[in-house]
Amino acid sequence: MDGEERKALEEAFIAGFRDAPDKRAFLGLAGIPLAIEVPGATGLRLLEVRLGDRYRVGAAAPGFGTRELSYQPLPGALVTRSTTLAFVYVSADSVRELSLEDARDAAAGEDRAPPEPHAAIARGAPA
Repeated sequence: MDGEERKALEEAFIAGFRDAPDKRAFLGLAGIPLAIEVPGATGLRLLEVRLGDRYRVGAAAPGFGTRELSYQPLPGALVTRSTTLAFVYVSADSVRELSLEDARDAAAGEDRAPPEPHAAIARGAPA
């Protein structure tokens, strides 16, 4: 799947998940596992579906001949929004954030382990 297809799939998932009256049933329809077994480790359990909105309200670039940034606030019509999506899985040993693609691959039984714990959210690390 290329980047454009991945983005379209994530956008469709986000819209459907937000509108779904039964979020858990929607996860099942989308092929997102509630549990992932990891060979040689404790299993992972789905704890959260994280959706985060971001709004780009300005543009910044290096200044010429100075360490100051050249900053331009964007006019209202040019402000853009993007939404991030992550599936947060927990075990007794770690917390892992998976992408939609990684979670669906785990459900399909792909022969690869889920990504290692993210350093900023690994158990005991400051967030």
